[in-house]
Amino acid sequence: MGFKYLNKEQDIFDGDDGEDVYANEEQLQARLEYFEDQLAGLSEGAPIEERITSLLEIGRIQVERYKGADAWEKAFTAFNLAQQDELWELAVEACDVMFLSEGPDALVALGHALWLGVTFPIDPEITVAMLQHLVEESPEEADTRAVAAAAAHYITSVRCGADDELTFFTSQMLASVADKHSHITDQSTFDLWRKTLKLDEPEVFLKKLSGAVDQLVDDKWWIDRDKIKAKLDNET
Repeated sequence: MGFKYLNKEQDIFDGDDGEDVYANEEQLQARLEYFEDQLAGLSEGAPIEERITSLLEIGRIQVERYKGADAWEKAFTAFNLAQQDELWELAVEACDVMFLSEGPDALVALGHALWLGVTFPIDPEITVAMLQHLVEESPEEADTRAVAAAAAHYITSVRCGADDELTFFTSQMLASVADKHSHITDQSTFDLWRKTLKLDEPEVFLKKLSGAVDQLVDDKWWIDRDKIKAKLDNET
């Protein structure tokens, strides 16, 4: 079962012939011009969310058009605007666009998306999508895949509840990871696998996830994590 929060539409290059590809490119160009006009038409006093949203839409379209450099530029601008106003969900979406642009620092962007998506109680569907990126980027036998899937299931359990469809999805994602990681095919061996890797202990697997994020970012942080943590501590 696949899951993509920010890319739910059919791939634009799934057409059967060249005419379909050409038609889709025309549609993308029309969408691009629409959002560029929207962005250009914003007044100085317009809500910052509108500017960020337009930038992200342009970035996503450029990802679809394989214009990675332009997608990165728009998304990074959106990220900076979002973090200035502490719009963390939009900041994560901007990181997702940067990751999908496949730029030189795409994994750095993914690391930021993961840290922010886990730290802040944003839409859990977005957080799960970022964790799924980490699953897909990691070798099948790597413990990082298991840690990411366990974190996704834990987050949906906390933010959505045990009976939510997203929680069911993350349970299936964890089962799939277990199968590919250690050829787990039944409940008893799954329970043993989960206990052996301490995937039933959030304080353990979340710390491992933090280590994986640090490896992705490699000290290229665009945010002040200590300042954010201090503010969150004061608020609680």
